[in-house]
Amino acid sequence: MKKIDFTQIKKLPPEEKIKVLERVEGELKTLIEKRKKEIEEKNLEIENAEELLQEAQNEAKVLEEIKTPEIKKVDIGKLFHPEEKDLEGIAATAPSEAEKKAQIEELSKQPVQELYNTVVGIKSEIDKTGIETLYQQEKIEQINEALYEKKKAVENKQYNPTKKARHLLTAAEQMMENYM
Repeated sequence: MKKIDFTQIKKLPPEEKIKVLERVEGELKTLIEKRKKEIEEKNLEIENAEELLQEAQNEAKVLEEIKTPEIKKVDIGKLFHPEEKDLEGIAATAPSEAEKKAQIEELSKQPVQELYNTVVGIKSEIDKTGIETLYQQEKIEQINEALYEKKKAVENKQYNPTKKARHLLTAAEQMMENYM
């Protein structure tokens, strides 16, 4: 808005003076409202900038507190036991066929409830972690074979399970089918 020359307004007749002053007053009110809005917008920008600055400072503190892990040299030879450095060493530590059969026979003597609970436990661990370990795989295979032995014993009338045990045997077999 340009500068107002009040000396010129004073020289005007009263009716025109009133009109000019009312017009000037309206323009000044509009200008004041416009400046107030601009000030509010700038204050909001300042508040936002201060919030962003505070967040950045907080993030910087967090990053400073996080310790960078130290890089260590790893001797690959130390990761393996001396007898496991080659395939022969690994094969030597694996159970023999006779040991495996003995383990399966021992499992097949366990109640169906225990076998079922073991399968459920292994399945829930795998579901929770999303990882199936070699131990879990081997245990599931052994239980599967033990369940097969139990079922064979039922068919040969060497084992007469209760109704609940028969149900658990079927449920465990189905669970194993879904697993394998």
